[in-house]
Amino acid sequence: MKILILTDDCLGPMMAGSALRAWELGRALETAGNEVVIAGAAGSTAPGQGPKVASRPRWSWADAVLSAPWNLPPQAFIRRSLLIVDGVTPLPAELAAMPQSKTIRRRTRTAMARVPLVAARADALLVAGRAQMHWWSTQLDHIRPEIPILDTPFGVPGSAPPPERTEIPGVPAHHAVVLWWGGVWPWLDLDTLLTARARLGNAPISIVVPVAARPGSSASNFGPSDLRRATEARGLKAPQVVGLEQWIPYAERHRILNRTSLLAVLHRAGPETILSFRTRALDGLWAGVPLLLSEGGEVSDLAHHHGWGGVVRPGDISGTAAALELLLTEREQLRCRANLERARPFWSWNQLIEPLVDALPTLRQYPRGPLAPAVIKSTLTLAGLRSTGGPA
Repeated sequence: MKILILTDDCLGPMMAGSALRAWELGRALETAGNEVVIAGAAGSTAPGQGPKVASRPRWSWADAVLSAPWNLPPQAFIRRSLLIVDGVTPLPAELAAMPQSKTIRRRTRTAMARVPLVAARADALLVAGRAQMHWWSTQLDHIRPEIPILDTPFGVPGSAPPPERTEIPGVPAHHAVVLWWGGVWPWLDLDTLLTARARLGNAPISIVVPVAARPGSSASNFGPSDLRRATEARGLKAPQVVGLEQWIPYAERHRILNRTSLLAVLHRAGPETILSFRTRALDGLWAGVPLLLSEGGEVSDLAHHHGWGGVVRPGDISGTAAALELLLTEREQLRCRANLERARPFWSWNQLIEPLVDALPTLRQYPRGPLAPAVIKSTLTLAGLRSTGGPA
């Protein structure tokens, strides 16, 4: 089957966000025997061996289009190509966690205006975990409840990472590295991690926080000056906290992961937490790096159940400090790394897309709903005359 994958992020050696997922889904679908083209933001190039990357794709070429709902153009809902909607990123919930402004409220209406169109025209939905399955099922209920909703979360490469490692500028060789892996967004909670680190005094532990601009962006939403203010407010200094000032190429991320003792992704309580799937935590699964996560969300449940690391209550400073000390002991490192190594084969991209690969030949059997009622609902939502229904 000819499959066109859309992402509004930039593909290339440096990638973030939906570009990572688009590339790995594309590679796995190509391995399964499909012909795949990925359309990314302007300036996109192929990060390596895999599907063709194009900035101006030919829609008429595709038998199926795969994309997140939030950036789908209108033509996606009227074409005969199969429409596979990737609902893994809970954008409305992320927007609800941001400081509310006229712009954020408009973005929320725009995102939610896509939902009735998806409910009417999508041929399949991809989700990550039970909470997302429930949310999307609710959106489809009474409209097209028979549409396949496939649990297709973020995965990991099929082979273990190469053994190379790199030292991190500013981090002493004898310090344990606790890597904050990803951005600093309003729904995430770097504050608790830094405050917990302050309680550990002169322990040989370095919190490493990326502060480089996101690929495709000219500025970082959390830069070196932001990190400096956050550390100084807690009486911290280098090497207790170190900024990672260069974006790590996707193909070289194993080098810093192999230097890392603990991968931390903490969040605040809220609707985003419920629907979240902490994709960057899966790099810890791939590289065998124990995880420190907040309660709530699919990945935290998995980490707790399978012993991938520690899970603390959101905002629990004392619990986070205790977890840091415990998880950095040799005994806990060995236990967690063994559990992660056992789990890794079950999370390969090639295995996770099997439900989608199996479903592709059957998707034409599900009739699409009428477009006119969906357009009316979408228009009313955009105009603010219809409730968005909330993110959770």
